[in-house]
Amino acid sequence: MKRILLTGFALVSIMATAQNSWVAQSTKFAANYGVDEISIVDANTVWLTAYDGSGATPRVYPKVFSRTTNGGATWSSRAISGLASNALIADLHAIDGNTAFIVTAPSSGSVNANGVWKTTDAGASWTKQAVAYNPPGGTSFVNHIYFWDANNGWTSGDPVGGKFEMYKTSNGGTTWTAVAGALAPENSDESTYVGQKEVQGDHIWTGTSIGRVLHSADRGNTWTGSYSPALDFGGVVTAGSSAHIAMNADKIHGLLITVDGAGAAATTAAGLYSTSDGGATWEQVDATGTWYFADVAYVPGTANTYVTTGSNFNKPEWMGSSYTTDGGLTWKSIDTGEQRGKLNFLNSTTGFAGQFSDGPSGTKGIMKFQGDLALATSEAGVKSNLKIFPNPATDVVKISSNNKIENVTVIDLAGRKVQSAKGSEINVSSLAKGTYILQVSYGGGAVENTKLIKK
Repeated sequence: MKRILLTGFALVSIMATAQNSWVAQSTKFAANYGVDEISIVDANTVWLTAYDGSGATPRVYPKVFSRTTNGGATWSSRAISGLASNALIADLHAIDGNTAFIVTAPSSGSVNANGVWKTTDAGASWTKQAVAYNPPGGTSFVNHIYFWDANNGWTSGDPVGGKFEMYKTSNGGTTWTAVAGALAPENSDESTYVGQKEVQGDHIWTGTSIGRVLHSADRGNTWTGSYSPALDFGGVVTAGSSAHIAMNADKIHGLLITVDGAGAAATTAAGLYSTSDGGATWEQVDATGTWYFADVAYVPGTANTYVTTGSNFNKPEWMGSSYTTDGGLTWKSIDTGEQRGKLNFLNSTTGFAGQFSDGPSGTKGIMKFQGDLALATSEAGVKSNLKIFPNPATDVVKISSNNKIENVTVIDLAGRKVQSAKGSEINVSSLAKGTYILQVSYGGGAVENTKLIKK
């Protein structure tokens, strides 16, 4: 079964590292339950689903969720009623504090447990949507759910009838239409994995059991597939192999982490790769510093910042978390020696990483990020004495540094590059009033970020 506060303008990496950390919060899940999916609506509202990390036999598939509406100060956990006895929760997407969707698939047996479910009362009740997944005698297995807004969503499952089974809605799930442009599998072994998807803007990426990356640039209407360095994104076809994708908001750059031989510490090998063409091709990254292989996530509102986590307890050095500000070339530690799992970030100051619950009355279950990754620097930016003037600005901004400045880029808080210029000054008169990240590039992958306010 598949399961898988800124003062002044000088920013140095030592300061950034000291300020970045995690704080444990209680999910109110049962003991040994880990965080499976994290859906962040805003800085206050987050929904979670769980998996059983106890190793119990037979395996338990928790039908529960947890939710916060105050940034994690308190969480409330609740069972999801009405699901089939053999259902597992495959994916989650929340719209607001009251509305969320899950998709389910069968954990075993012949009972049709596939479905899309919606709540509009903060999870007190769930209603099954009219989607044609796995009709009686069918063979699909539902894996994904995503909504761009309250009305427009996409869901997908394994191949049926020569295509990956996919549907879209434009009315909040009232009706769903099959995706005519869904891709065909390469062979009978190819499938996708529960919850494994990456979405940036209109683009979707997901990995398959034979190492392909499936990509849609139009909200799931049409798809392309290309082979990656991963053997298998979830270990169904190639045991011990898995992979994780994180894509930049530019929809072009991203990172891929692969793991093979994970059955034993002696055979476990992980690889780090980058793409500059939207995931069509990948190149191995010759990185410095420690990165981990439990999960990887892009940090919205930054140009090249990603976070990795490690949860493999076979070796202490395989547990912890780290970040990069230069697209994977250099990595800095956030913490070490503790299991950190599933990741998701809303922006440079709001993010969560999974851990294991110590029970409903405990203090653990999920880690909330503390710090600001938009102010972190790469190693070459240390002691650069970066200064910008004026700030706040109305038109021309001048930048100075001990390092040679090659170019500067202005990035909005959604992670979009809105303006760039060569050299050490930039005219921002055309920008709307607001707060931005000014990124200075020194060459060789080294970058440094600071906050810019446009009057």
